[in-house]
Amino acid sequence: MKTLHMIANSHIDPVWLWDKYEGIDEVINTFRSACDRLDENPDLRFTASSVMFYKWTKELAPDVFARIKKYVAEGRWEAVGRWLVEHDVNLPLAESFDNSIRISTEFTRREFGETSPVAYCPDTFGHPATLPEILWDRGFRYYVFCRPGAHEKDLPSNLFRWEHNGKSILCLRLKYHYCQGREPDTEKTKELIRDPDIWFGDTGCFFFGVGDHGGGPSKKEIAAYTRLRDESRDVQIKFSTCLEFFKEAEKLPDIPTVTGDLHMHAIGCYSVNRMLKEGVRNSERALGYTRRMLDAAGMEKDLSELWETVVFNEFHDILPGSCSPAAARQAAMELSRVRSEAMDTAYTAAKKLSGQIPVRFNEGEFRIFNSLPFPVRAPFEVESFMYYREGASFVRQDGSEVPAQMITPSVFCANRRWLFVDEIPARSMACYAFDSSRKTERREDFRFSEGDGASLGSKEAKGLNLCLDGRPLFARPLSLTVYRDESDTWSHGIDGYHYGTDGEFAVTGVTRSEGDLASFVLYRLAYKTSEAEILVILYKDLPCADVRIHVNWAEKQKVLKLILSPAEEYESIICQGAGGSIEKRTVEKEEPLHGWMLLGRLGLCQKGAYAFSRENSRDTAVTLVRSSLFGYDQGFPPDYSGPVHHTDMGEHDFALRFFYDISAEELEKETQIFTEPFGVLRENS
Repeated sequence: MKTLHMIANSHIDPVWLWDKYEGIDEVINTFRSACDRLDENPDLRFTASSVMFYKWTKELAPDVFARIKKYVAEGRWEAVGRWLVEHDVNLPLAESFDNSIRISTEFTRREFGETSPVAYCPDTFGHPATLPEILWDRGFRYYVFCRPGAHEKDLPSNLFRWEHNGKSILCLRLKYHYCQGREPDTEKTKELIRDPDIWFGDTGCFFFGVGDHGGGPSKKEIAAYTRLRDESRDVQIKFSTCLEFFKEAEKLPDIPTVTGDLHMHAIGCYSVNRMLKEGVRNSERALGYTRRMLDAAGMEKDLSELWETVVFNEFHDILPGSCSPAAARQAAMELSRVRSEAMDTAYTAAKKLSGQIPVRFNEGEFRIFNSLPFPVRAPFEVESFMYYREGASFVRQDGSEVPAQMITPSVFCANRRWLFVDEIPARSMACYAFDSSRKTERREDFRFSEGDGASLGSKEAKGLNLCLDGRPLFARPLSLTVYRDESDTWSHGIDGYHYGTDGEFAVTGVTRSEGDLASFVLYRLAYKTSEAEILVILYKDLPCADVRIHVNWAEKQKVLKLILSPAEEYESIICQGAGGSIEKRTVEKEEPLHGWMLLGRLGLCQKGAYAFSRENSRDTAVTLVRSSLFGYDQGFPPDYSGPVHHTDMGEHDFALRFFYDISAEELEKETQIFTEPFGVLRENS
């Protein structure tokens, strides 16, 4: 006889069109309601994810939490997921998944005596190719999701094994999602549960319960499904759990295997509400840097509370930018606190390390710590109000001279800023100073002058094109191109921005500054009421060129992309993803972006952008800014006669570093260097 697993659940958005505090209320109310339904129906079971929800309930409603623990022990409450929240899984770093799973596993083992092998993201907007390996390595064996749907991604079955690097998990794509409503239509339900897309051999799965803003299984739903169960003669209908379904389903023969990304859904969420993506990424990097600094200094400090805040804000309606303005401001505030506390802690560790090194130079010393597990040769910058000496040699602590070049300071007052290139050993602190006892002839000037380009050895920047070792990097100059965007916040129903371009930023002025270590070219650009600056930096003794972009954006419901046209065509793009690299062969489709991309032999590291699209056999467009409306769904047309809240207006900064003829492994290391903070301490005797 066929068996249909009926799974009572409540997917809850702790933040979406409401803020976190309303979300906490709904979690507790839903969990209390679920306990009441379990009390009333001895054969009912309930499934809920998100360990953060259980932590809130334990703290704020201990009576409800005690009831949950009782039902978990009886096997009637299934705590799935073993993540703090139902993440966005496209944009976070692997470290976020690690910490989410670590904290959640500790809690569930302590409170429930068990952990679930079921990963659970029914509402998440797409899933990267590397995720099966991440889940397998961390003890998961099963995965529940809904998006992309059948109209967005063709799969051989809604039950399949998803594989990466030889490691696979058994996945269920829910055709009828996680929320069937309060008023079940019995005749319609009979049709749904006969749908072949929810059946796999003699085993079927159907979710019910009220979700998004909470609720869980309603009394009317439970009564209706109980009647269906009692009336059914050819199908055994039973209230069940995800794990019970998977244990039965994995015995089926000939389950198909799938590899690669599970896209495309909600592509707008890779770029909209950029401040939240920037807040999460900077927090992840700050916590990683802080952990390395603490380890180097031999200091003990638990960063779990800060990681909890970061991971919570990776929820699939916060990090993707689909929440309300108030919720976005709340998330930005929380992430700012994480970065502040993390960097304060890293500074304390650095000061402890610095205190072990005597100050040698009376003029004062600049100290930079490399927390990475390999030596770093890179451009560094130091700035000071008083520690520089005009004409003095810039030296290491051992007294050997390091060439330094004066560059534009952060403020035009009494500060001076210097660029130098050096190698700092792995997990070591390097000390530098201006030694007044030794003089050096060098140009003490950073001013820019009129000019259309600059050159340094076999490197050249002219007309927004770059040459490294005499080789042009691009077939056409870099361009900032504007695209029309007629979609809603999520970009429902589309897989790329193909409405056509709406013009480009035009160059309005070019200035340059030449030096012994680096040459700078500054391009000023304008588009309607928006402005931009592109600063190109060529280094004499480094195999790379930097491009820094500052945009003051004032365009509404448009997308800004940086167009890269490598000098050589390439078949596919290799890019960084969570836990590993991913090959992309899509054309004219928006894709999530991490820290690096390899376009044939052209490699780039980048900070600040979170999406890209390959436009054709040569052009790749890095998405910089996408301005939409907060929480606008195409099913609810905005009222432009009243107040409207646009995302991503104002100033944005991006940084890119280009290499030629570099491997993915080398680019991974260069990205770690590019994103390392390299904070500067100033010590004086």
